[in-house]
Amino acid sequence: MTDPDEVEKEVDVEQEEIAGILAVRETVQSTAGQLIGHEFDGVSEISPTDDGWRAVVEVVERRAVPDTQDIIGRYEIELDPGATVHGYRRVDRYRRGDTAQFE
Repeated sequence: MTDPDEVEKEVDVEQEEIAGILAVRETVQSTAGQLIGHEFDGVSEISPTDDGWRAVVEVVERRAVPDTQDIIGRYEIELDPGATVHGYRRVDRYRRGDTAQFE
């Protein structure tokens, strides 16, 4: 039989993790463009680390016509457990229309 206290603790942990992810997402959405110096395009990953959080965001480094030729930069942002940014680095750069790496 399942112990109700254990279930409640598991639910609390899950809710804390979700709250942490939401705080990180909100932080990177509101600051990535200013921090990196390019237009924010989206968050592609958020994951916990030993020191806090790691988020991967995409920014438009150069607009083009057609937009499939936009140059997109993928950046990794490091955050502490409280979702304060501690650093970032570019990890990839590609044309928006390039799908070879995803096929």
